[in-house]
Amino acid sequence: MKRISRFFQIAACMLVCLLVASPLTLAGPAPEVTATDTFSTSDTLLKPDRWLARDKLEHLAASAFFSGVSYSICRDFYYNRKEASLYFSASFTLGLGVGKEIYDRKQPGGRFSYKDLAADIAGIGLGLLIATR
Repeated sequence: MKRISRFFQIAACMLVCLLVASPLTLAGPAPEVTATDTFSTSDTLLKPDRWLARDKLEHLAASAFFSGVSYSICRDFYYNRKEASLYFSASFTLGLGVGKEIYDRKQPGGRFSYKDLAADIAGIGLGLLIATR
C-alpha cells in the first residue's frame, strides 16, 4: 500500500509540473516569423532555435514527468535498487527525447535541436530530484 501511495505522490507532483507549464505553452499562437528571423538550409527556411522558448519549457516539463514517473514505477513496483532505477529512468527519458528530435529532423523543414536535448536533460534532473525526495 505504501508503494502505491508513493507512486501517486510522485505522479501528482509531476502532474503539477505539467499543469504549471501548460498555461505558458498554450498562451496563444507563436509570433509571426519574418524573413529576418529565419535562416536557410538548402531550399527550406527554418525558424530560429532560441534558448528561451515555449518549446524548451514543454521539453523540460515532459521530461520531468516521464523521468519521475518511470523512476517511481521502476523503484516501487518492480523493487529495483535506487541506482538501477535512476539509470533506467534517465536512459528511458533521454531516449524519448532523442527519438523526438530524430522524428523532428525527418519532418519537412525540421531540425535536430541540441537545445531541446539540453532542456530534456534539465527536465530529467528535475524529475529525478522530485521523485527521489
